[in-house]
Amino acid sequence: MFIELSFWQVVVVVMQKRRLGRTGLEVSAVGFGGIPIIALSRGEAERVVRYAYGKGINYFDTARAYGDSEEKIGAALKDVRDEVILATKTHQRTKESAARAGLKQSLRNLQTEKIDLVQLHGIDSEDTLKKALGSEGSLVALEEARSDGKIDYIGISGHNPYVLEKAIETGRFDTVLVPFNVLDRRAIERLIPLAKELDVGIVIMKAMGGCGAPLQYPQWGARLLGKPEVDWPDSSEFIVHFGKDGYERAWQSLKFVLANDIDTVIPGLRSKEQVDYAVKVAEDLENLSGREKMDEFRELPPEPFCRECQLCMPCPDGVEIPTILKWDTYYTFYNIRKWTREQYPKLRTRVNSCTECGQCEEKCPYNLPVISMLKSAEKRLK
Repeated sequence: MFIELSFWQVVVVVMQKRRLGRTGLEVSAVGFGGIPIIALSRGEAERVVRYAYGKGINYFDTARAYGDSEEKIGAALKDVRDEVILATKTHQRTKESAARAGLKQSLRNLQTEKIDLVQLHGIDSEDTLKKALGSEGSLVALEEARSDGKIDYIGISGHNPYVLEKAIETGRFDTVLVPFNVLDRRAIERLIPLAKELDVGIVIMKAMGGCGAPLQYPQWGARLLGKPEVDWPDSSEFIVHFGKDGYERAWQSLKFVLANDIDTVIPGLRSKEQVDYAVKVAEDLENLSGREKMDEFRELPPEPFCRECQLCMPCPDGVEIPTILKWDTYYTFYNIRKWTREQYPKLRTRVNSCTECGQCEEKCPYNLPVISMLKSAEKRLK
């Protein structure tokens, strides 16, 4: 099918679709993450978005906090609005601000009368979740907007699976957006199975590692294209997990995610070439047998390991407990040793400051022997 436009022509390709939980929406296995197009000119961004649509991508993710991403996506897809699924987010925490500064502006930016999915953005702590769920919280604004016909479904996004588990158990969210990649497998332990049980749609972000700082994601700056020696502090340790570049990197990263029981993954895409790589992974993965797809993709680090729920923080002694234990998992389970040993001395407060007060172990919902784990980590990383 050809679609004639004023300055482009695309052939619409059919991609594998997956059901987005109880929403019933049929979404492309690979979606479009809208952060990278912030850096593109308006015209180039619209061309990339439109190209993705032509390659069979029908799920487009953006947010009010992503600069002009909403506007670019809205402009590129306005004439095919009924054929795509628009998902955005509000980072506001109160009912009034979410309605006025959040949803109202998103509708205008996306050039639509109704948004398919609006998600609470970055709910990473129990306190933040509690505020959002309160009588004057942002969730109420979204629920009212749904009643008024301005949005169809409500989701939640965050980086802490423990908190997201609590959120979807309330029954007030239709979808959950969470990080999941080769080095961050926390979501597969409880959150993804729980979402499946509750029929909550599962959307995966940061499949390529994300755009966080090096202390959050060692593969900082990773992208589908580019040179590992530039993208990563020590490329040799990360190439094993993410591939060298181009299609190899897309295949190793996205295959890991798509082989699991999730609904769609939203890698950040900023060029037609990157779109091609992502789409080809989805196509090639369809040809694998079930056994090939699942080999080793559900493996978690051996117990005990830290889930980074952050409930042990703040530490009275200032020890950065989740960071240290995460790096120790990189060292022991992923064999990323040079990088972790280079990073550990840079921490302001290390394990040798621990007075063994025991508060961390009392707070840990996984009953981990945190103090002994920290001591073992210190021996390896210092």
